[in-house]
Amino acid sequence: MKKALLELLCCPMCHGELDLRAMEERGPEVLSGLLTCRRCGRVYPIIGGVPDFLPGELLYGEDLRWMEEYDRMARGYYMLMHIVLPVLSLGRERAARSDWARRLRLRPGDRVLDVGTGTGRNVPFLRELVGPEGLVVSIDISRSMLYYAVRDARRKKWSNVEFQRANASFLPFRDGVFDAVIHVGGINTFEEKARALSEMFRVARPGARIVVVDEGLEPRMRKSLAGRFLLRTNILYASEPPVDEVPDEAEDVRVSWDILPFRFMPVWPYYVLEFRRPHGRSP
Repeated sequence: MKKALLELLCCPMCHGELDLRAMEERGPEVLSGLLTCRRCGRVYPIIGGVPDFLPGELLYGEDLRWMEEYDRMARGYYMLMHIVLPVLSLGRERAARSDWARRLRLRPGDRVLDVGTGTGRNVPFLRELVGPEGLVVSIDISRSMLYYAVRDARRKKWSNVEFQRANASFLPFRDGVFDAVIHVGGINTFEEKARALSEMFRVARPGARIVVVDEGLEPRMRKSLAGRFLLRTNILYASEPPVDEVPDEAEDVRVSWDILPFRFMPVWPYYVLEFRRPHGRSP
């Protein structure tokens, strides 16, 4: 964690300001230390350069169950997302992620938040858009998934990418500090969808765009032969975009649908939910 990141951070529980106590440093990087909330006194450790904003009280229900699941399957998930799927999707997986990132309308120098980054598959596309002067901040609930994301970023010497372990429903960031927010693949299983969307809205600056992507088969296709087959392979394909959970103040709310093809068959139907925080209003 770079010391400069402190100006964006806050306590995920009470949104109080944080004090940094560095124990091990390497230049501008804090490799280990403590972040203490001035308001409620909670302490969050920095381990291996990654702040951990997940006290036990923020892990419950479906969030806890899926965190444990992702911790178990992180290695296989990394191989699937970074090696297998890009090849067997005939390049469409990469094109889809690039499209999702472009919908944020990022500019060089912007700050973007990647919620539920997993193994960091979205990070290269976001970095390309914000450029070397911009900043990509990525959070995930799974320590094992973050291991792979952090490892790749360090191997590639990406100095403008930061990682935190956090719950999407309790983001450790101050209000209005990001120029855009993206989330891919997870909200269908969140314990508190409305709270997570509200948090994404809160940390976005006025005018910022928010893009949410997850599994879901377009309703008009669900009775087709291909649709019935897909629904049998994964119950999450029956998920609906959480439009009703989007904050009431949001503007330009829209949903689109698509299917990521596999070499032999369609494999990942998904929806894209987009909305924008209005100009000149506080969340």
